[in-house]
Amino acid sequence: MDSSRVPTEAPASRGRAAPAGRPPRGIRHEPRRFITSARFLLRSLNLRGAAFLLALLAVTVGATVTATVLNLKAGLKEKMSRELRAYGPNLLVVPRSDTAAQRAGDPASITLLEEDLRAVPAILGSRTAVVPVLIAGGTAAGHAATLVGADFDALHRLYPGWRLEPAPPAGPACVLGVALARRAGARAGDPIEIGTGSGSATLRVASLLSTGEAEDEQVFVPLAFLQGLVDRPGQASFAALSIDGGAPGVGRASAAIDRALPRARARPLRAIALAEGALLDRLDRMMHLLTLVILLLSGLCLVTTLMSMVVERESEIGLARAIGAGDGEIFRMFLGEIGLLGVLGTLAGLVLGAGVTRLIGEGLFGAPIEASLSVAPVVLGMSMLICLIAVYVPLRRALAIQPAAALRGE
Repeated sequence: MDSSRVPTEAPASRGRAAPAGRPPRGIRHEPRRFITSARFLLRSLNLRGAAFLLALLAVTVGATVTATVLNLKAGLKEKMSRELRAYGPNLLVVPRSDTAAQRAGDPASITLLEEDLRAVPAILGSRTAVVPVLIAGGTAAGHAATLVGADFDALHRLYPGWRLEPAPPAGPACVLGVALARRAGARAGDPIEIGTGSGSATLRVASLLSTGEAEDEQVFVPLAFLQGLVDRPGQASFAALSIDGGAPGVGRASAAIDRALPRARARPLRAIALAEGALLDRLDRMMHLLTLVILLLSGLCLVTTLMSMVVERESEIGLARAIGAGDGEIFRMFLGEIGLLGVLGTLAGLVLGAGVTRLIGEGLFGAPIEASLSVAPVVLGMSMLICLIAVYVPLRRALAIQPAAALRGE
């Protein structure tokens, strides 16, 4: 054998063409594979539009419910907290008890200083309204009554359920409980004498208050007026606050006030705080359960639809394998379909979820709840996760299809 022929045959063997029916391998040929996968995807969508729309509907329903729940989660908490404010404040700031000082009759031991209360918003790091209240025993129109000194407008905002007729005007005036007004024979607009052991003054009755509680026997006067009448300037019996966040939020605020004010003690009104927290927790659990059920049903519908699409396309997949398509092309074809389903379903779900959120807000609270863009990544992630889980079984079946058996119709 001539040794000169050996070097010329080696390059020829290295450059041998790929077997017929198999696409060439290598980085330069990868675009052809993607083009082939894209053609399969477009043909599938063209021939099976109805099945694709059914799968898209399943993804859209799941995305809509997820977007709605996420939008409502923040909006409902805010609006429910506002609605629960009708029950009154959920935190009181009271003086620390000092038994010895109280027996000695020291007023500073049984009242708060307004200057301490003005520091509470900074302590809590929010614009929480703090309403100082001073309580004193006295008379109204000659009848024994409890005198309550406070900024009545601010106090009324903490108790929006209080009924007032007519609305109190600005300026020095008093608000009279309806039971006390009946005993005193007083009406709105009448002047009445307010007295304590240290003095008396005349105020006009701005309006009558009806709550069905102890307030019906009380008379509300400006805080500065009562402080001057009982000679306790700059002092209050307690302060009322309304804290967001249910029982945990009230607990954190209470601890912060206790640490920062040595002469005061925070006393949570447990019934209101716990009721608010329990209601919001139950609402959260209900929405999460609803979302889980809807996503489960959407996933089952999607699995069924994708499986039927695979069964219908067995001969097509077999033909693709026969002409050289490998697992990668089949995988990319299904991945393209499921990715398209996820993106389109997310977009439709975000739009529909925003509309449903507004409708729920207007129906429950008379004001729309606005959608938030921050929910979009979460909705997209959930939609893609459901799609990937749903495509697992159909994809395994598609990859197991043998060309010869599929083309024979077996």
